Amino acid sequence: MNWNFKSSSILVIALLSSSQWGTAVSQTQDEVGDEDPDLFWTPCKECPFTDIPSDDTLINRAFPTWCITEQEERIPCTDPSKGETNGQENPRLFNPIYLTKKFSGAAPALGGWPTNTDIQYVYEFAAPFLGQPGGGSSDQCPEDFPGSTENFKKCGKLNTENDSGPYGPGHVPPHIALFVIKLALLDDDFEDPSAKWFDFPTTQCRISTSILFKALRTYFPRAPDGSSPKYPPPFTDEGGRYLLEFVNKVGPSCASEKEKFPTSICFEEHSGGTGADYPDYVKQGGGPHYCSKKAVEADANDGWCPYIFFGPNRGKYRHPHIAFSALEVYLANIILPNECATTWDDSNFPAKVDTTVAWPVETEVPLLTNNKADFEPQTLFSPNQPLTRKRRSPKKAKGTDKTIYFWPDKQGFKKKPVVGNFANSIYVVE
Repeated sequence: MNWNFKSSSILVIALLSSSQWGTAVSQTQDEVGDEDPDLFWTPCKECPFTDIPSDDTLINRAFPTWCITEQEERIPCTDPSKGETNGQENPRLFNPIYLTKKFSGAAPALGGWPTNTDIQYVYEFAAPFLGQPGGGSSDQCPEDFPGSTENFKKCGKLNTENDSGPYGPGHVPPHIALFVIKLALLDDDFEDPSAKWFDFPTTQCRISTSILFKALRTYFPRAPDGSSPKYPPPFTDEGGRYLLEFVNKVGPSCASEKEKFPTSICFEEHSGGTGADYPDYVKQGGGPHYCSKKAVEADANDGWCPYIFFGPNRGKYRHPHIAFSALEVYLANIILPNECATTWDDSNFPAKVDTTVAWPVETEVPLLTNNKADFEPQTLFSPNQPLTRKRRSPKKAKGTDKTIYFWPDKQGFKKKPVVGNFANSIYVVE
């Protein structure tokens, strides 16, 4: 199922910046100087655009995390840059162990990290929070979609027939945005980053939308018939080789993926293990989520399942939109050092109406797990999984029980007036 745009009913996030942990302080034309009347700032010279740090380095710089013990208990950081003097907790530090997006959009102290909407990713085109399944995600479901019994992923993402409408290229996975900006930085024929990439009066410390669009279509053009390109997955060279995906591909599922993308980075490569190192209850094969076999059997949305939570990369998954935002922060600080700080501007996070999504009922997993390269010892908690039950249809014979999940949980459908860049008026093309 594809979704095409119909009109330009889009809500736009306000651009606010006023925090010491990501401050963007505006200057006037007179304060900056008038070397070039077409520029709001003086371009830097010999900027290090071709020697970009790794994604995890950029993320740790832009989104500083709190400190933990071996058992993942929070302790005060001794690094003065963390802002925790005399044992006081800095509420703006993020949780270094990211296992679930259940709290994404909530305050950092609750384990929340910014969502695509929070970082103002322009090509997310998330579904508005109307109480429907998938609200706040890139899956576009009608309000009457039966999300309590059907996986809302089947609704599909926003796809446009051309780039000239109000939704431009439609939904573009954030890892692709990250990839094309990296390619543009290495391309001598592309726009000079220090000259045109940032326009503080309009997009502040974020890359100009026109630059992002140009990079997108330079490296991922539409097909001759006008259809959108097939974007490769993030764990491949073709998709940017994003090393923080830690995809759930192992054994047969890895072999199958490598038939399509030989450069796929599977569990064997990113964690140094095999299928034998998986917890018995976890289904092998999938995206970056590690769902229980029961959750998969129930066809629960895999977004409700945890990210990698065992082995040496436990809790190290980071959303590609976080890496993209961290790259923006890095470049903006180089080009606009007086306006853009070294950390992400959290002055409007969490939003007054937060961007957390409706969640299913969960079940606790009593088994312990690990965070070591040898997958031993089992001393750490395992994250929750979607709760499932067997339910027999009264019209079906014995032995035809169906495994079901329960959505939403007691917090409900989360119908709420979130401010964001949403796709509000679309139609379906079968």
